[in-house]
Amino acid sequence: MRIGAAISPYQHFGICGCDLPDEIGARHIQFFEKDILLAKKIGLDSFRTGIEWALLEPVRGKYNATWLNFFEKYLDYIKSAGLEIWLTAHHFTNPRWIWKEGGWESKNIIKSYLNYIDLILKNFKKYIKFLLIFNEPEIYVYLAYLKGDLPPYGFFAYKHAARAFGNIREAILAARDLAKSYGVPASFTHPYRKYRAKPHLKPLKWVFTKLSPSTLDLAKEMDVAAINFYVVTEVSLGDFRSLLEPEALLELKAPRIAVTEYGIATRNERIRSAYLCEMARVFRKIEPVAVIWWSFLHGYEWGLGYKPFFALIDENRRPTPLALSMRQILEAPPPECGPLPRDLGIEWRMALD
Repeated sequence: MRIGAAISPYQHFGICGCDLPDEIGARHIQFFEKDILLAKKIGLDSFRTGIEWALLEPVRGKYNATWLNFFEKYLDYIKSAGLEIWLTAHHFTNPRWIWKEGGWESKNIIKSYLNYIDLILKNFKKYIKFLLIFNEPEIYVYLAYLKGDLPPYGFFAYKHAARAFGNIREAILAARDLAKSYGVPASFTHPYRKYRAKPHLKPLKWVFTKLSPSTLDLAKEMDVAAINFYVVTEVSLGDFRSLLEPEALLELKAPRIAVTEYGIATRNERIRSAYLCEMARVFRKIEPVAVIWWSFLHGYEWGLGYKPFFALIDENRRPTPLALSMRQILEAPPPECGPLPRDLGIEWRMALD
């Protein structure tokens, strides 16, 4: 089992040039050499990072040589440091020009996206352990077309959401086949959610499960089922709660699994260690290819700003106590994990402490 941590371009790089305002944040682009050395220092094997489409292709069909050269240097540095690269091609952001083309509702964007994937593979295939084609398609569609947090800021635009979701699925399958032609293993990250309900409300659970769009079927067709897993949702009439149930991951049936995100939003090291301990016990049972903590650096969270705290490395670029003990806990979880809060309320990303 490979042990890693993750970042994303918009949330951690400090520059995006995309369809959202830049977030300076952790400035990983400026300090990536120090960050990678810290990743090695705390004993990581793998590093999940991303490429920003908007930087490579600021104008449709015109690629930026400066950024191509930067990402060559960046990925080479990570690999030379001895870290496997799990490279995310799309993490909720796009070049601004795609909206003039109809965005993800347009078939033209599928072709443009495949050209971008081909650019990544042609230039960077020697660095990539796994190409993660798209991060959480159903969450992206929800934020962009139903909740209104991301461009095109749709609100309950169900028909638009359905078209976009269908096109993204098509793009993922085509990109998977393209990666295969280059000999690069590929997947995308699926947000694994389980629903719970009191016995008398089981029909409500069925509604949530059946009506929520899911890519789990698609994930099982990839070279590895890349799973982002945080909470279980308990539904009730007019309300829901987010519950911590690490053991719910045992219900996932897939031939080959990588946990590409897991984590808890708190600065309380006792809670963080208890959570990691319980997750470690689950990992020993499912034997994933890799387990990748979200997140390596303190970063922006969609719709919440910088209040949540998931990071292994603090704002001053110092390893947290959890970072220093992570490998030991994952390889040999303690016999007792300690108390862990179960009910996180509605918003599981809000810091517990």
